[in-house]
Amino acid sequence: MPNFIQTLASRVTSSNNTPPASPPLNEDIKDFFFKHVPPVQPSSLNSAIPVHHDDDTPAGANAAIEFERNFRNVYALSLEKQRRAAQIKDKATFGQSHSDIHPRAPAVTHPKSRANSPPPAKRLVAPRAPSIPNTPSLRIAPRRPAPLMPSSPKDPATVFSSAPWSIVKYHKGNGGLRNAIARAEAEGTITDKKWIGTLGMPTDAIDESMRKSFEKVLMQENQEAPVFVSDATMEGHYTHYCKDILWPTFHYQIPDNAKSKAYEDHSWVHYHALNKAFADVVVQNYKPGDTIWVHDYHLLLVPGLVRDRIPNAKIGFFLHIAFPSSEVYRCLPTRKLLLRGLLGADVIGFQSNEYARHFRQTCQVVLGLLSNRDGSIDFGGRRVSVVDMAIGIDPPSLKEQGEDPEVKRWRAMLRERWPDKKMIVGRDKLDQFRGVRHKLIGYERFLQKHPEYKEDAIFIQVCLTNIASQDLESEVSDIVTRINASSHVASEPSVVFLHQDISFEQYLALLYEADVFVVTSLREGMNLTCHEYIYCQSETSKGPLILSEFTGSAAVFGNNCLLVNPWDSVEVAEAFEKALTMPREEREMRYKALYAEVTTNTCAHWVRLFLNKLNKTWEARHDAISQE
Repeated sequence: MPNFIQTLASRVTSSNNTPPASPPLNEDIKDFFFKHVPPVQPSSLNSAIPVHHDDDTPAGANAAIEFERNFRNVYALSLEKQRRAAQIKDKATFGQSHSDIHPRAPAVTHPKSRANSPPPAKRLVAPRAPSIPNTPSLRIAPRRPAPLMPSSPKDPATVFSSAPWSIVKYHKGNGGLRNAIARAEAEGTITDKKWIGTLGMPTDAIDESMRKSFEKVLMQENQEAPVFVSDATMEGHYTHYCKDILWPTFHYQIPDNAKSKAYEDHSWVHYHALNKAFADVVVQNYKPGDTIWVHDYHLLLVPGLVRDRIPNAKIGFFLHIAFPSSEVYRCLPTRKLLLRGLLGADVIGFQSNEYARHFRQTCQVVLGLLSNRDGSIDFGGRRVSVVDMAIGIDPPSLKEQGEDPEVKRWRAMLRERWPDKKMIVGRDKLDQFRGVRHKLIGYERFLQKHPEYKEDAIFIQVCLTNIASQDLESEVSDIVTRINASSHVASEPSVVFLHQDISFEQYLALLYEADVFVVTSLREGMNLTCHEYIYCQSETSKGPLILSEFTGSAAVFGNNCLLVNPWDSVEVAEAFEKALTMPREEREMRYKALYAEVTTNTCAHWVRLFLNKLNKTWEARHDAISQE
């Protein structure tokens, strides 16, 4: 689902839904978490089966594929399911007694999207009409489509339109932003807020009366205003323009391939339409004196669209990802429209000084706008402040979550599993910008130089589930296989590679117990995972952090961490060696500086800084107008 729908922080789902079954655990995971565990007798399974919840379920939802809380029972269950599946040929449903084999209708979480993807051919290129050989050239008329049949009572759209529903919190999206706003509310920095965002589900099948019901309940119970757009607009906006055009460009990769070119014109229409829909809802809910704060690359046009209709509005914008150099950005065909949309804000915030500098230079190259001595830019008769303010984490909530007994149990399991080994941990999405391949190649080179660490260390690399390139996934798997094949101990791999989502409790346990944490992103706005690692290490080993110099976090931590160029495998290998052999005094000295940075520049501090800057900029503009 799109990241930007986090701004709503809620989901709408049918209360009649049954959670789908989680995929079976693969061999890597079973070896990682369940090795040397005595099996549970099958007779106890029916009373011990935990209930799976995916990200859309109302209660207890964590990761999309959550490891079970009772690992012994689940391991036995997975083995028992494999045996029974061969007998009943998948007729039984998960969580249902295998003795009661009755087919069940598929669970309906929300209506199926009606978006037409890929874009219609007429928007791309008109194919030549086929001809009949040995006859005059004839255009073959397309077959007239059959009339649509009325929806049956079992049609998911019909079921959803008539089913009871409820509002549940949405756990994906921009977690850093969600935590920041929650903490700012708790501290009183924000006293009255209203979220505006999409529902996070296809909406074409939702009739007008139900939309009104959604709007009423969301506003009354959560102070949230939903934005409704067509499924085609959502698909074209997020999947095509944001992910195929903007995301690669902002991460320094010019989208110069046939797929990107085919979607470009088609998806820009949808990108503009969704931004306009957001601006419409903002204007509808605006009251004089309100502060409008827009977030991230999905909504670059919103500040300008709102400014056109509310000239005196106080508008801020923050970009959570990287902003490229002008030489990359200027390749975008819509470069001027996007910049003018951004400049509708009073304050534009970036994660680092590098990204803010790139933006100023881009405005000069593309729009001919020179920046002032204070870094601001004059546009449309206004002075726009351009600032860098790195977002942080929420230490109080992280400390509270770390006290969870489940976290402590997983920590004990990890150390029991590898009591005498140095534990190296990485956690990334498996995409072309996270540098997982570069990280593993560097570790492979390190092991070639120091083969003793094949037995003395364990590298746990978690890759969250996402739509990854098959070539990249295959290449990463080949590297892991190659490293493990060189291990002297066949039963103990050097690298545990988990291309799975894990629960938040397991994630925290890894951060607490890690001796080294590694981030080798090729380009990233801000990596808050390494911030959380630093905070969690305060009561354990105070381990070193290996960090790519191409992340926004590198600008925050500087030389207190081990900065590396992920393209230089020799440098990455040397960083592994230094991290694992670092003297205690140096390790503690580096950690002290890192910990002070993490606990000082928190997410609540970030909110205060940005809003204070926005208020000062807006007041200065109005003071200047009143003096004219």
